[in-house]
Amino acid sequence: MNGSPHVLVAEDEDLVALVVAEMLEAAGFRVTVVQNGQKAIEADAADAADLLVTDMRMPVLGGEALIRCLRQRRTDLPIIVMTGYSEDLPDEEPGCLIILRKPFPLEALVHHVGSLLNRRST
Repeated sequence: MNGSPHVLVAEDEDLVALVVAEMLEAAGFRVTVVQNGQKAIEADAADAADLLVTDMRMPVLGGEALIRCLRQRRTDLPIIVMTGYSEDLPDEEPGCLIILRKPFPLEALVHHVGSLLNRRST
């Protein structure tokens, strides 16, 4: 990867999105924040992400449909799911899809983003 890895964050709660973006930018990642899955698909088409961080429940298009759509184009896209819910979650995939249940320490998110991106670049 050239430059800073690009992390796409799909989160409809403004405060959560702001805090996540600030933490990831402070860790050296380039971050794009959108409020729903449809905007995430559009943002990814315009500027492909190296990793997706997504909530599951969002307006317009939720996380499950977003993951399915992006994985059709790029099966190896690393994904981190942030959720406060326990139903209708995708299966974790070691090294490719991680689920973080809200609330979680923000350091854990930064750690997992770095870990997934490092695994992808090797």
